[in-house]
Amino acid sequence: MAVPLEPTPPRGLSVPPHIPHTVINSLPSWEDNILCCIGRGDEFLRETTYPRFGIHPFLCKPPPGHQIFAVLFTAERNAVHKFYTFSGNGLSPRLAEVCLLRRAGDLRPTLGLPPAGSYFSEYYKRHSPLNSAEDAKRVIRARVAGMVDGFDENIRGVPGASPDDVYLFASGMQAIWRSHKLLAGALGSKDSRDTRKVAHVNFIYCDSYKFLELPNSTGYHFFTNETLDELEALLETGTPERPAIRALFTDFPGNPHLRSPDMKRLRGLADRYNLPLIVDETVGGYINVQLLPYCDVVVSSLTKLFSGNANVLGGAMMLNPTSRFYAEFKARMEATYEDSFFEGDALVLEMNSREYAQRVAITNHNAEKLADMLYRRSVLGGIKGSVLQAVHYPKYRTRENFDRCRNPLAGKTGLPAFGYGYLLSATFTSLEAAKIFYSALGCFKGSTLGTTFTLATAFTVIAYPPERMEWAEEHGVEECLVRFSVGVEDTESILKCVSDALDVAERESRND
Repeated sequence: MAVPLEPTPPRGLSVPPHIPHTVINSLPSWEDNILCCIGRGDEFLRETTYPRFGIHPFLCKPPPGHQIFAVLFTAERNAVHKFYTFSGNGLSPRLAEVCLLRRAGDLRPTLGLPPAGSYFSEYYKRHSPLNSAEDAKRVIRARVAGMVDGFDENIRGVPGASPDDVYLFASGMQAIWRSHKLLAGALGSKDSRDTRKVAHVNFIYCDSYKFLELPNSTGYHFFTNETLDELEALLETGTPERPAIRALFTDFPGNPHLRSPDMKRLRGLADRYNLPLIVDETVGGYINVQLLPYCDVVVSSLTKLFSGNANVLGGAMMLNPTSRFYAEFKARMEATYEDSFFEGDALVLEMNSREYAQRVAITNHNAEKLADMLYRRSVLGGIKGSVLQAVHYPKYRTRENFDRCRNPLAGKTGLPAFGYGYLLSATFTSLEAAKIFYSALGCFKGSTLGTTFTLATAFTVIAYPPERMEWAEEHGVEECLVRFSVGVEDTESILKCVSDALDVAERESRND
């Protein structure tokens, strides 16, 4: 069912409006994004917040007498909050809400779902929660493992791929953080002085860099598709017993440029130099692409299109049972994993993920149509004098690498045609044109991605503060970039919304 395309609410309010536990605040202007990035979002963010980035309103007053724990730090609050943000750990706002209700004497079960008549309420008319959180987690693990609902099929493309090798976390960032802990515990424990870095191929999720720049982190090497020879030269300095790096990390495709790495070559390097390859599949998704055959560990933010409704956080890590590191990784996870995924969040995420395949199909179609339209109006597409420099989408960026990883079993989920995903970015010939375009957009605007509604983000300026902008641009991420997470609305409505904003940017730029 298509949802209406709506303009974004006033600054700081919830997106969509009046949705309990939504993780998005409205950021109508370019400057709103900058204020959030430099830590001034508390001045105007209301009703909600992305739970990792700030203190959610429900967390300001959880009552005593419940299983909520506090840890006292000798570090300054700012340093503690960095760990809270970039490790993905923290108290679930849904748990805090339950505690507040219990303190008020309200013992009724609640999942904090949208009220009748509001955005998403129709979805929850079609879907009711399972009877237990244990059942919900079992179903989520099965879906992440590639099991198709209603069939004894697995679309992961790896023999023995099993829900038993899927581990759920309270956020996607926590899954990433735990993958680093897994490496340190399983492969680094033999040498406490091990200071080897990991290597990133192409630009990966921005918070991974911030996490690896925290005190006591070993850091990272940065490579691109064009510098894999340099990566190989580095790897040649190591030995099979002690590789030059601890692991290879990449996103498929990358965010925000949607470049896909050469997974075949990366797998070959990982095999030759005896090191694990870890891939974040959040943007590509396991229905569109089949990545597990190439990697030792796959991680994903289930907050994104797997959920779609932007009202619950979750993450997953899956081990490849055919990996040479499987025995070590499995033993480590079984010894250290603790399920901290709140029951109410699991029940909501399971409901949300029931229509994952359907929304993949629709967003694939809508995003490709939008990318095609933007490409035709861009300088890259041959339009001289356009304010739009380029569109970044797997169809137009390293397409051969994406196509090589197409999931041949996607049809088992009901996917009618192959697609390139829901995320794309547009860069402009000037920062001023990008600002005009963003302000003129008549859709929801705010951070995150993978929502059933179209969402625009001034990506670079909300991801990197001014003092880091030069670093971002040196790594190829332009300040004048607007990212779209394309939703399931009527295709023509999406195209008109973006086209109209582009018209405004071109008209005002000519007048200047």
